[in-house]
Amino acid sequence: MSDKKLTWQEAVLYLKDRGVTKIEVEYAGSGDSGSIDNIVYYKGEDIFSYSDLDITHDMDDRLQNLCYPMLDNIEDWYNNDGGYGTVTIDLDKLHYDIANHVRYTTYEKYEHEGKLEDLTEE
Repeated sequence: MSDKKLTWQEAVLYLKDRGVTKIEVEYAGSGDSGSIDNIVYYKGEDIFSYSDLDITHDMDDRLQNLCYPMLDNIEDWYNNDGGYGTVTIDLDKLHYDIANHVRYTTYEKYEHEGKLEDLTEE
């Protein structure tokens, strides 16, 4: 495949030529790094992997790279406790939705006191 950067227009045409109606891009991260883990391809309600649709591994990677800018301006999903989510792209409506889940740690503090003499064995 070419080193030329893929555009959304090219991606939509490429996918629609293969009968793809929707893709779901799964991502996750924590500890100051994150990545797109997978793209699930749909023909109607049926689910396919890229290899099932004669999509090359290189094109799958290029599609993933095309999605990263969409994640740049949303809540922090890769630093500290991180997060995960799904970008759903409807190729017929040319519309996307991002379901982003951010993890964070919370804690509760308890304090106890007493006399050491109360802890001695009899």
